[in-house]
Amino acid sequence: MRLRIAAAAAAAVAYLIAVAGGGLQAQQLDKKEFSVVGTWNFLTNWQKLEQPLWATDLPAASKGNITGNIKSITELNLKGTELLRLIKQGVFDAGAVLPIYVEDGAAVVEASDIAGVAKDFKMGRDIVNAWMPEMQKVMKEKHTATILATFPFPEQVFYCRGDISNIGDLKGKKIRVQGTSQGDFAAAVGASAVTIAFGEVVPALEKGVVDCGITGTMPGYKAKWTEVTNTLFRLPVGYTIGIWVVNNNVWNKLSKDTQTFISAQMKTHEDKAWKTIEAETEEGVACNTGTGPCSVGPPGKLKLVRPSASDLKAREKALNEVVLARWAKRCGDTCAARWNELVGKKYDLTAKAN
Repeated sequence: MRLRIAAAAAAAVAYLIAVAGGGLQAQQLDKKEFSVVGTWNFLTNWQKLEQPLWATDLPAASKGNITGNIKSITELNLKGTELLRLIKQGVFDAGAVLPIYVEDGAAVVEASDIAGVAKDFKMGRDIVNAWMPEMQKVMKEKHTATILATFPFPEQVFYCRGDISNIGDLKGKKIRVQGTSQGDFAAAVGASAVTIAFGEVVPALEKGVVDCGITGTMPGYKAKWTEVTNTLFRLPVGYTIGIWVVNNNVWNKLSKDTQTFISAQMKTHEDKAWKTIEAETEEGVACNTGTGPCSVGPPGKLKLVRPSASDLKAREKALNEVVLARWAKRCGDTCAARWNELVGKKYDLTAKAN
């Protein structure tokens, strides 16, 4: 009898240890290897966040049940605009997608990061979280996908050939933009917008196809934009929000326990991503301009121009009179009213088509 009691007690202890250590949870998880596509393999998002998430973090947390075979768009020779289509077709199970590259339902998804709206990382994250229900509808209805998490890129600023002293100097320039609302911003300040894939910007700047380009502070440095430009005009126009999406045909086959586990892990990853990239923004400025320490390479020699009060006022004028109005027209009255309700009223902004 004593042996049976001892055995039962030992089993109970083992059970409690398993629960506390996550062993029981791991036993309840489906065993699944995801086919995943990430972003550019020479940027911090891939190196410190995307690749470790699928190759190390998820496998470790799931005791080897959840793994990922992840490839970057760089090694796959993709531009990024194809990702949602490839995920919908089942070529990949999941991927890191940029809303600026979404085509079907573009105006709705674009509203997560309209150029000039977010003034800092916290505001950027608050906006995308507030707008998430609308984005999820688009993903489900048009792309057979679910958004699992968000992530940012560093503060988006202007790299220009020649000397730029203020926002007025952008007038007449050809500016490489990433998405439609950045194009609207360029138009609002008297410039011409040119859409060029990230990997093709350096030769375009070098040959004078464009005069300036918008990208993040560290991505521009790592992509060697410093070699073909002269000025870093630090007028923030957004944070290039990204989203982790999963094919619903894959997601819906997973058990509820597995879905809950992955969702929790992606939330932890999201927190890490926003913290990591915000911290990288200032170093990116230093790397481009030589105005501070740069841990990832030799500092560039771009002239750093910070926006004046009048520059910031001009940015708000462009946002309110052109950018928001054009977006509202693309998205429609119902969509714009929803954005005003979920986002605009918190920041005293109104999107209304002219």
